[in-house]
Amino acid sequence: MHLDEVTVRLAHLDEERVWGAFLNDDERMLAETAVNPTVRIRHVVARGLRRKLLSDLTGRPADALVFVGGEGSKPRLRMAGELDFNTSHAGDYVVVAAGTGGVGIDLEQIREVREMEGIVRRYFHPDEVAAWTALESAARMVGFFILWCAREAAMKCFGIGLARGIALTRIDPAILTEAEAEATVDGAELRVRVMDAPRGYVMVLARG
Repeated sequence: MHLDEVTVRLAHLDEERVWGAFLNDDERMLAETAVNPTVRIRHVVARGLRRKLLSDLTGRPADALVFVGGEGSKPRLRMAGELDFNTSHAGDYVVVAAGTGGVGIDLEQIREVREMEGIVRRYFHPDEVAAWTALESAARMVGFFILWCAREAAMKCFGIGLARGIALTRIDPAILTEAEAEATVDGAELRVRVMDAPRGYVMVLARG
């Protein structure tokens, strides 16, 4: 479980023209049907960034890559062997991570959250709750998003959705003070790491 073997690329939504060049025809058509301009731009950047990264890693043309799954299951690259990838977006950014074995990544914009403590107590593991409530008040918002991102990334690593994965996931509370920590999802062990992110954001990578 080597986190350093994962390639992570981040893109801003104002790079639409750059990443749009890597879409295939179906993705371009789908983007054109989007009524909301932000949804359209995010679609273009996310799909284009994903195709370019996976093209670089596989040596195949970006617009020739074929994806399977999705719609409730983790999408995968056809004929990719052990290569896995994951995408996340928040605010003005999109991030894609790829590597052999399980990979999950989550990006969140730090913001006010209503009933934050209630969410922590209801959905986080008891060990995480104890560590979070022990934080100074000023550190709790960032701590919340570190734990939230770590949980999301861990679940995405194994392709388990929130509805099922929340109760099966535990993040070592050390992630609140250290860059890297252990985690488990349904008994399976993995590693999570807080990555460098744009100011005002939190990003966590998970590796199975």
